[in-house]
Amino acid sequence: MNNLKIAWRSVLRSRLFTAFNILGLALGFAGFILAYLYINRETSYDKWNPNYANIYLVGLSYQGSRTDLTPPALATAIKAKLPEVVEVGRVSYFPWEMPFIHNDGEVIVKDWKAADLSIATMFGIAAHGVSLADEEQPEVNLVTSGIANALFPQDSERVFEPRQIALQSKESGLVYNIHGITKERGLSNLTYEAIFFKPDLAGDNLGDPLQYQTYIQVKPGTDIALLGHKINELYKQEISQQHHTVTSAFAKGDAYLDPLKNLHLRPQHGSNTGYITIWALGILSGVILLLAGINFANLMIAQAHKRAKEIGLKKVFGVSRSRLTLQFMGEVLLQCLLAAVLAWGLVVLCRNGLQKWLAYDLAASVVNGRIAWQLLTAAALTALISGVYPAVILSGYHPVTILKGNFQTSHRTAWFRHALLTFQFVIAMVFIFGMLILNKQLNYVRDGDKGFEPAQVIYIKNTALLNNPADFKPFRDRMQAYPGIVYATVATSTPGGIGPAEKEFQHVDQVRKADHLAVDFDYVETMGMEVLQGRSFTETFAADSANGAVVNETLVKAFGMQNPIGQTIRGCDTDFQIVGVVKDSRMQGFEKLVRPTVYSITNACGQFKTEILVKAKPGTTQQTLAALEKNWKSINRLDGEHFRYEFIEQKYAALYAQQEQLEAAFSAFTVLSIAIAVMGLFSMSAYSISIRQKEISIRKVLGASVSELFMQLNKPFFRVFIWGSLIALPLAYLLIERWLDTFAYRIEVHWWMFALAGILALLIVLFTVTYQSVRAARANPVDSLRDE
Repeated sequence: MNNLKIAWRSVLRSRLFTAFNILGLALGFAGFILAYLYINRETSYDKWNPNYANIYLVGLSYQGSRTDLTPPALATAIKAKLPEVVEVGRVSYFPWEMPFIHNDGEVIVKDWKAADLSIATMFGIAAHGVSLADEEQPEVNLVTSGIANALFPQDSERVFEPRQIALQSKESGLVYNIHGITKERGLSNLTYEAIFFKPDLAGDNLGDPLQYQTYIQVKPGTDIALLGHKINELYKQEISQQHHTVTSAFAKGDAYLDPLKNLHLRPQHGSNTGYITIWALGILSGVILLLAGINFANLMIAQAHKRAKEIGLKKVFGVSRSRLTLQFMGEVLLQCLLAAVLAWGLVVLCRNGLQKWLAYDLAASVVNGRIAWQLLTAAALTALISGVYPAVILSGYHPVTILKGNFQTSHRTAWFRHALLTFQFVIAMVFIFGMLILNKQLNYVRDGDKGFEPAQVIYIKNTALLNNPADFKPFRDRMQAYPGIVYATVATSTPGGIGPAEKEFQHVDQVRKADHLAVDFDYVETMGMEVLQGRSFTETFAADSANGAVVNETLVKAFGMQNPIGQTIRGCDTDFQIVGVVKDSRMQGFEKLVRPTVYSITNACGQFKTEILVKAKPGTTQQTLAALEKNWKSINRLDGEHFRYEFIEQKYAALYAQQEQLEAAFSAFTVLSIAIAVMGLFSMSAYSISIRQKEISIRKVLGASVSELFMQLNKPFFRVFIWGSLIALPLAYLLIERWLDTFAYRIEVHWWMFALAGILALLIVLFTVTYQSVRAARANPVDSLRDE
């Protein structure tokens, strides 16, 4: 009866180990699926387009700065003089939300673009029942099906006669025809909810100060380096001085080409955070899968002696080593496939929660054939890598030694098992270290000193072109009549929104690039900026409206000014007199250095004041917004009843949205790596105790205490922890420093952060091994020794 119980426990323990194996692999595969769902989506932009490899964006660079905007004349010159360019197209975007209004419905359009008709050919844009091939058409205005459904809810037909809509309000006088509905495309860098085409977007206005995105499609096999040189020479010789605002820094810059394949993840004119995230997720998912494979190999090796007699008998009956190897590899592959199916099921069941956590849509891509093939490939590779070594060891046993009862493998393979376990803990501790630092850096970005105070500041999205302070005064007076509003102002740029204009400014004999923002009175107060010297703008001094300027401390340092108040800087054909110096404001986020900045009431540099900002009293925000919405038509009489707003805090948060995605993904992989490491440690601890049960009993009979037995049993695992920490600490430091270097403003890494992570890892080790070890140390030795 006792032998039966022992046998039953052995079978149960073996099945438990197998279940842990499959569950550990499933967690690894789940991490792989999540990572590659995101990677597949982010790397698929425009790949469906047959012109994908031959489309380039033309941009401008100057002294390290880059822009994706070019003068309209550049596209015309490229088309006329460079025969290797097949198509040239310009895109202009309206940077504000706009109500589209029809008698049957209305909708707020957030992404509205205008483009040359050639853009439709380049980017595969087609419409239901409307031809985009006829260049004789004066215009073709299209909306997506979602916008069409909101505007024309009575019409289910996709082919219809042109419908007239009003923009902004029915009284605005802005009337356009909608000619059709665009067909669905794959993911693309050229997004839109509404896109209005013209055969020639700029027409005869080649000197238009407005800038456009310029795309070109080249002939296959074109020498891109040579073409880029030609376009640069064309820009410098024929465009920059004649058709570009001369005071712009980029008028003295160079043209460059950026391939379409780079525009989504690593555009030259923007951030490469998306590209870093893709690589990080790919590496992290591979590491997690490797950890799961190591767990599997470790447990297979650990349990090798339990199958020794089976292998010995098979070899006696003539089963070859190659057949045994194939048998064991088949078992490994079967378990890997079971784990992959389980992982897929877990992701499908949890996709709604994962979508909210990771902030991307899983619904469509989780059943995609591409991810299925990737998962099968990963399962096969995992089976091959993690199963080869155990299969070779198992199939190589000598039958005579086994059947004599002298075979023992646990001690011979202990070093290898502990090495694999150490590797697991190195990875898990790197994740823990990384997670703590990443979280601390992003908390610094969220809560650190921004140089301005976004709390209670409301950005009103409604359009207003208000360059003259006198034009804005009636708006300001009406808004400030509400008791909840402290300040109201208008500017050409907002934090996280439209970027400021980059211009050249001169002081004495020095010329420097600087950002320029045209603002209104009370801007400094609305944004909560700190005045370091002098004063902010005031209506008391008439000269403030004409040529007064407030500058930031970086500009003062750039020009080496000792006493900046009253000094003159020249830019945009205007002599600005400095009336105040404000503290640097990180309005473009923590990844970019604050640039020299000039604020002025006069809009001498050409941008329109469109961004209305309101600062509300604490505790009155909701009431103030409700009052503004109710009475907006009386405040802005041409704007209708469509009051729209956004909190500056939310707008600013969008700047580090991708970093928060990385944080969420890293958190998920940290949990997975810890779970897999804990499973490996738990299984190895349980296995170690099972093969040392008689040793423990003998030591206990000879007088060993529970604490002594606990230390004896877990000494190898504490050794794993120590070695893992020594290896993980410098590795984590190097990786963390490289990531932190992507921020212009970052935290300092201190020793106590690593100490805290080490303590967390030690607690995880203790939590994992304590129960089994204490239970084994307190067990009655008679139960183990009665059969000896």
